[in-house]
Amino acid sequence: MKNTLIVLAVLLVSALTVQAQNGSTTYKPTAGNITTEVLFNYLGNISLNDGFIRGRYFTSDATALRLSVGIHYNHDKLDDDAFSRTAGISLAPGIEKHFAGTERLSPYIGAELPISLRGARYENDGTEVKGAITPNGLSRGSLSVGLNAVAGTDFYFARNFYVGVEAGVGIRYRKDADIEIRGGNISESTTEGFHSVNFFQFVNGGLRIGFVF
Repeated sequence: MKNTLIVLAVLLVSALTVQAQNGSTTYKPTAGNITTEVLFNYLGNISLNDGFIRGRYFTSDATALRLSVGIHYNHDKLDDDAFSRTAGISLAPGIEKHFAGTERLSPYIGAELPISLRGARYENDGTEVKGAITPNGLSRGSLSVGLNAVAGTDFYFARNFYVGVEAGVGIRYRKDADIEIRGGNISESTTEGFHSVNFFQFVNGGLRIGFVF
């Protein structure tokens, strides 16, 4: 928590220094600006936005294109002859419409199209599993596509620096990967993956802290 407060203090001092040197009272981004951000959650941690890097490009003073990108890779060597591996990529392109708000406050609504692909695999000297990291289907691979409606606001506490919150609703289609097993007690078997559709609400778990380029 102490280190987090130090980081926030450095950001604030830097922002105020830039503002004083520039002498401008234009806080919000304008056409051509790019923003990027991290998430400061309520437990005192700073991280990427739920594992995503998010950037926005303002095509006008009131419209921004956004893209969130997340990449995951994990390789676990379980013993001399066994390992498990998961890898995935997630993309969420979208658009935001910003409203007048105030000199520092920029409320917006928007939509995004999250797409996620995840693969999983397990091997030992006698068994090969594709689609999960265990033969019984633990940590299964998947493909999902969704559509989210979002609403949020950014508060520019200094020129080029902002904090924000965001919430929304979404619908998602998910297809779990088929599990293919070769070797071991079963020479070969395939378990078909399940389909699911989910409707949900969400809110980011803290304050988004961003910088305008």
